[in-house]
Amino acid sequence: VLNVYMEEPPLVSDWRKLTKTRNVVVVPFFISDGLHSYEDIPALLGIANQLSARLRSAGRHTARQANSSRAARGEIFRHNPYAIDNRSLSYAPSIGTDPGVADIIIEQAANFDAES
Repeated sequence: VLNVYMEEPPLVSDWRKLTKTRNVVVVPFFISDGLHSYEDIPALLGIANQLSARLRSAGRHTARQANSSRAARGEIFRHNPYAIDNRSLSYAPSIGTDPGVADIIIEQAANFDAES
């Protein structure tokens, strides 16, 4: 497990240099998906252009439509794995989108109330 960041080292864009395995899985550590997870991080990983090309070749979108509709539909997560430099990169939705996160938050709130 390696922590990387969008704007400070170690940078997510340096994932090729920072990882040695053939298979890499990226899971954004956000409470929900949004602009960063749909567009910014895929661009930094080098997978945004691959998605646009896949959608165009499937006749589903023009390049402009693929780029503008990706955020609304989360297409970036449905096209795993991405092949980059003879490596396989899988990109998951943000950790906060897991249904179990809500249970953790409720438990923490209940514990806080119990301690007050």
